[in-house]
Amino acid sequence: MTYSYDEVALECEFAQCRTFGSVIRYALDLEMTAAAFYDDAKNKGLVKDAVADLFEKLATEHKKRKDLLEHTRREKLNEMILEPIDNIDSAMFKPELKKLSELDAKGAIAQALELEDKSNQFYAEASKEAKSLLAEAARILVKMGKENSENASKLKALQ
Repeated sequence: MTYSYDEVALECEFAQCRTFGSVIRYALDLEMTAAAFYDDAKNKGLVKDAVADLFEKLATEHKKRKDLLEHTRREKLNEMILEPIDNIDSAMFKPELKKLSELDAKGAIAQALELEDKSNQFYAEASKEAKSLLAEAARILVKMGKENSENASKLKALQ
């Protein structure tokens, strides 16, 4: 399923993280938003050449990560979904999203960095909470945070 970034940016709830299920929902919103942003920025010609190639790669990566989260939630976390979470203030990790029409190429890279940095921070914090609940979920969240950090490094090199 393909999502429009502007629609996603306006519609994602970025839920308060009160249960482990809401942590996964928040992560799914981050991944869906990032994938839609990279797809739309590239497809609408906002970025070109090497930046467009990187955005295409990152869109694919975020779609796969969303699929991984959905699979993890469905297959491995059923009993953990309602476990309470007290230590995550999800507002700290909510990216400041701008419509594509408000961005130029430099703004698109800055928006991408915002998405990757907030995602990295979220996954780092969520993985700490997940360790006490389920080791496999924690490993996935740590891996995703590392990937966000690597993505941010690639984007910073474009500035």
